[in-house]
Amino acid sequence: MEEFIQIKNKKFVLTKVRAVHEDHCTYDCTWSGRNYCLRTYNTGFEKAMADYKQLKHAGINMAKICFHDDVNHVIVFDYFPEDDCLSVLSRGPFEERYFEALFALYRFARFSKVALDWHPQNFMLRGSQMFYLPTKWEPLTETNGLEKGGLRSWFLGEEALNELNRKGYDTSKLTKLSEAEVNKAMALMVVRYW
Repeated sequence: MEEFIQIKNKKFVLTKVRAVHEDHCTYDCTWSGRNYCLRTYNTGFEKAMADYKQLKHAGINMAKICFHDDVNHVIVFDYFPEDDCLSVLSRGPFEERYFEALFALYRFARFSKVALDWHPQNFMLRGSQMFYLPTKWEPLTETNGLEKGGLRSWFLGEEALNELNRKGYDTSKLTKLSEAEVNKAMALMVVRYW
């Protein structure tokens, strides 16, 4: 895959397709010996830029925008080599530090009244900090906070296993938690980190 996208005088060589969505595509790329994550937008570029600024203002950890092309609707982000949390979950239950970092990030979201897409594929642990990978958000309500909007998918219950299978991960060696076990684990996490 030896394609490139040029932004001003910078030629970003695309090395891998990371994700293809209806409104945008995400690639791994290189420029000047450094790795980056490049996103091209079919629609929603202006909203993505505005959402990024709002989330940064709210204190949400995200990949930094390094370059952007307003004419061609391209954003270049810092590259993070770490696996997203769904990939980590595919190897077994999360360590405690994942939940500690997730709830620390949630405190900023609650304070700023922003709701994220709380599913594990949208997050990545870097050191002791949880980072949000997309730029999409919506106003926080009673129904879209972490405890009601996706925390369940952070435990190896039916919902998480279905998502892992849908994304092509092998779940045959994972131990499935019952609905009662997932509910108990969620309640313990909320009490511990709330």
